[in-house]
Amino acid sequence: MSWEQLIGQKPARTYLQAALAGGRLAHAFLFAGPAGVGKRTAAYIFAQTVMCHQRPPTGIQPCGDCKSCRWFAARQGALIEHPDFISLLHPPKGDKGVEKLVGDHEPMIKLETVQHFCEKLYRSPMAGSRRVLIIPEAQRLCKGQSESANAFLKTLEEPPHSALIIMTTSHPEGLIETITSRVQLVQFKRLSADEIREGLKRITKKGDEDLATAAMLADGSLGRGLELLGGDLKTWRSGVVRTLSEIQPRNALAFGIGLWTVADMEGKRLFAQKEAAGKTEADEEESDDSGGDDGASDEQVKTEAGWKRYVFRRLLELVEVSFRDALVVASSGDLSQAQPLLLQPDQQKLSQTLAHRFGDEGCQQVLLAIQEALEAVQLYVRGDVVGRALAGKMADCMISPLVPGRP
Repeated sequence: MSWEQLIGQKPARTYLQAALAGGRLAHAFLFAGPAGVGKRTAAYIFAQTVMCHQRPPTGIQPCGDCKSCRWFAARQGALIEHPDFISLLHPPKGDKGVEKLVGDHEPMIKLETVQHFCEKLYRSPMAGSRRVLIIPEAQRLCKGQSESANAFLKTLEEPPHSALIIMTTSHPEGLIETITSRVQLVQFKRLSADEIREGLKRITKKGDEDLATAAMLADGSLGRGLELLGGDLKTWRSGVVRTLSEIQPRNALAFGIGLWTVADMEGKRLFAQKEAAGKTEADEEESDDSGGDDGASDEQVKTEAGWKRYVFRRLLELVEVSFRDALVVASSGDLSQAQPLLLQPDQQKLSQTLAHRFGDEGCQQVLLAIQEALEAVQLYVRGDVVGRALAGKMADCMISPLVPGRP
């Protein structure tokens, strides 16, 4: 691996490379930022560079040829056959502490898991001068009664000289202050549309128009951009666009119920699919940088109900994007002026249709209702109730019914 594999994130990369070059490494780092922006990719590259046996004179890149780098090059998902690398996602071969490790979407990191990896940190390195631990979505240490966080604090306060701890989090507010005050924070930002387009171009062979649309809708996440190009999100978007283009006061309630019905069916399907196939460790490793299981970065995505909420949120977000574009068109009154600002440039007709049907004020009210719906889902309000409430508000906001032959 090399730093060239990290898309964007120039400030974070510059900071980490300066620390490597100057030999001023803190004992613990916290990589914080939205899901799917490269935190875990950076963590692996940083770990490989620190553990490299023959770093070039600049000190900021791994050599790629030493035994340590070859262990990283042979990585399969989260499995790295490096005796000094500690992963919570996959145990080394022969490790009897399998049950003490943690999956990527477990809601919390248990006390026994913390005790397990802290004990391993205190062992002397076997192949170099460093032992490295990566803790994905570290805010899970602070769930429940924070027993895990308190147990981890002793190691964080008095770490072994050879230890390097790298934590990643998409919810830094979930970490207690006694942890955040003892680590070096490295901030990761949402990727720009150009950066996402560049990343997608490296990975896929899609046309420029598809790449541009996915980059605009990705909301700063490379993972969501990938999903838009070929995953479930692309299929869901087509359904939302088709249904919104036909929405009228008389079928608005059916629209709201339909959103939850789709979420219910798709949530069951995704849960059954994961249960049947089993979650591979490669999936687990990619989850931070590609937006999670099928884009599911939410740590609650483990149960069938969690998958339903995940799908419902994604559907609501797709509706929100459509109404954002409609508001731009309704506010400008001129599609030619609004066009460069549209998040869905391939759905200009839908934007015009919704702008005509709801108007400026109506689009604003619908966007507020969608935000309320998203918050309600986070609070575990029943999906059918949320869908009906949203649809009712949408019906109230319509100013123009569907007229055949008109947008």
